[in-house]
Amino acid sequence: MALRILQELPYLTIYYDYNNEWLYAFWYGAIGFEQALEGGEAVLRSVQTEKCHKLLNDNSEVTDMWLETPEWREMNMFPRLHAAGLRYVAWVYSANLYSRFSADRALAALAQPVALAFEDLDMAKNWLRVV
Repeated sequence: MALRILQELPYLTIYYDYNNEWLYAFWYGAIGFEQALEGGEAVLRSVQTEKCHKLLNDNSEVTDMWLETPEWREMNMFPRLHAAGLRYVAWVYSANLYSRFSADRALAALAQPVALAFEDLDMAKNWLRVV
């Protein structure tokens, strides 16, 4: 992958992938509401700046995340990402059970952008390449 770092936070690195023309958001460690909100805003700015339509959202190294449905609603992140031009999200699960539940809750209520969760990074990349 030919990657350029767009932003680094203590729990998130956002890259632009030149080969695939998408954003790659690599999350790691424990993610709480504050981190999810700040990181989501960073992803939104990157979508706007790079005019990306696809996001590879990698949570494979997330060790803990538990966000309730009201917190996801409060962030209002996905409608804002869609309004900024994002059309597809490939979400790679963490092995952490709570993180997986949080991801499923976020994606269950989602109408746009189109988002699917994957067990591994390669499957997510393959799907994102063909949509």
